[in-house]
Amino acid sequence: MLRSLMTGVSGVRGHQTLLDVVGNNIANVNTVGFKKSTVTFQDLLYQTSRGASSPQDNRGGINPMQVGLGVNIGAIETIHSQGQLQYTGNRTDMAIQGDGYYVMSDGGRTLYSRAGNFILDANGNIVQSGTGYMLKGYTLETDPNDPTRYIKGTQLVDMTIPVGQKLPAKATTLSGFRCNLDSRVGAYLPMGFLTNGVKATGILNGVDRAITFGSGTDVNSFLTIKVGDQTIQMKLNGVDQNTKRPKLTDNTFALDGNTYNVTFDSESGVLKMKNADAGKPNDAWEYELGAMMDYEVFSVAENDGTEHHYLVEFNDLGSQSGDRELVLWGVDNASTISRFSTNVTASHDGTFIDPSGKGLSLGSNFPVGELFAVPSSKGQGLEIRQGAASGDVLTTINQRIPSTHVTKLDVFDSLGNSHTLEVSWEKIDNNQWRWRAWLPTESGITLKDNTGIISFGSDGKIETASATPTMFLGFGALGAEDASIKLDFSGQSFGKEEIEGVTQYGSAFTTKAYYRDGYEMGVLNDFAVGSDGTVVGVYSNGESRALYRLGLAIFANPSGLEKAGNTAFIESANSGIAQVVSPLEGGAGKISGGSLEMGNVDLSEEFVRLIIAQRGFQANARVVTTSDQVLEELVNMKR
Repeated sequence: MLRSLMTGVSGVRGHQTLLDVVGNNIANVNTVGFKKSTVTFQDLLYQTSRGASSPQDNRGGINPMQVGLGVNIGAIETIHSQGQLQYTGNRTDMAIQGDGYYVMSDGGRTLYSRAGNFILDANGNIVQSGTGYMLKGYTLETDPNDPTRYIKGTQLVDMTIPVGQKLPAKATTLSGFRCNLDSRVGAYLPMGFLTNGVKATGILNGVDRAITFGSGTDVNSFLTIKVGDQTIQMKLNGVDQNTKRPKLTDNTFALDGNTYNVTFDSESGVLKMKNADAGKPNDAWEYELGAMMDYEVFSVAENDGTEHHYLVEFNDLGSQSGDRELVLWGVDNASTISRFSTNVTASHDGTFIDPSGKGLSLGSNFPVGELFAVPSSKGQGLEIRQGAASGDVLTTINQRIPSTHVTKLDVFDSLGNSHTLEVSWEKIDNNQWRWRAWLPTESGITLKDNTGIISFGSDGKIETASATPTMFLGFGALGAEDASIKLDFSGQSFGKEEIEGVTQYGSAFTTKAYYRDGYEMGVLNDFAVGSDGTVVGVYSNGESRALYRLGLAIFANPSGLEKAGNTAFIESANSGIAQVVSPLEGGAGKISGGSLEMGNVDLSEEFVRLIIAQRGFQANARVVTTSDQVLEELVNMKR
């Protein structure tokens, strides 16, 4: 009888423990980051009345005869399943989606928790609300070789947000651009013969020939053509007023023992090379050379009504000069075709200027006397005037604004003063553009190396040699340090492909200055946490800096963690050693800012367990009372 009594007692005790665990789960139904527990029962010792025997001598075997001595609590397991996320909008709240535990310290022990209810204390430390446990993470430092990347520290530290801390002003040293220059537009000025990047092949005498073109510097070599090792020079003999193309004298050259005639039709723009042997009519080659010609034409009349036509073109004078050479081709006062020229000065923004104020003389040996080039009122064109700088305007040669692309960005000096930098690109030839950079509202600041030429390949990508120029800005006149700013047109400085820099494709102009490393002084006034656990400080100047990256602990057996109260865990002998990684790395989950992970308690499940515990307790209590009654009857037998 005593045996059944004690068995019932063990059942009562076990189900009391189950009630305790269920009650604790229900009590923490709204506890942030709480992980519920479950109870596992197992039977206790057994008293063996008779052992088992094996079959023998035509008799079967006998099973053991045992009487159980009760129930025992085999395990109380913590269930670490994901709890539901609740949005709070509080910038310091965090929730882990996936595996991992926050790493915290109480000044002596290392604690782990899923409760992300953090606040900033008086010293700017990120601590857990209600406990003051310090949140741990890794420091982040800017990579000196790549300003868009950060280097993570190797040791966990207390995370502190120094609200009110100043970020010193930083002078701009690098600005990266991402845009497309429309290859379909013409040159922004009549630039004459556009040959850069043009490669032609022709079949002459049955063989593929590499044929190249070039513009000359005098009338006799106005156009040069190379076929293999043969050079043909085409002489200028007039101007086609209707098509704005030159009239060229026919020429010949020898190739493989054959003589070829070279002609250019100024009306159609077609260049022809044809074998002079009448028996070889198919040995010829044609090329649309007129598509490569970009001239302007103007006319001037003598007193007797005789008109003379002049071709107009510009030549770029070099990568570090914004000046142009204005060239006129036409007859002189001796009725001979001649070349006339003058250098035209350009300001920082590419507009024409006349420092002397007297006009730019093109020479006096024209049939109508001296001609002058005078910048127009806004400097975006040149007026050709007769007789004097104030004489009659014969024509105006305007810059083609649609062939110029302009963007603006703010740059900063060493004192944090903001300056508007304007950058433009002007097409000067096939696959060639001139860039300019200037300060449109601060003409008193000295600029150097603020213009140059960038070239593109036939694939539309920028050529490396011209992709990262550096310009000088004399900010010393304002009390700041003089500055040198690298203009990155390539996209290479930050590990990008050429396609991400400045390109030249047959698409519309686009503009984006995608990086700038300078800024004015700022004050840290806010922060945010990214999904990768990066804590970013936000400053009043609009800059942001990555300050820390959260550390999340991963365990081989999370169920082996020991609860330490305050919704925290500590390592145990069976949890495994904490492997601290960053969110989204090494199997760790991601961080959801402004949210909290609630407890994983399911009330409906807990109420069912409550009923089971209650019924189990009642049934075992009945065993105790029944055993007591039997004992009472046994005692009464003596009476």
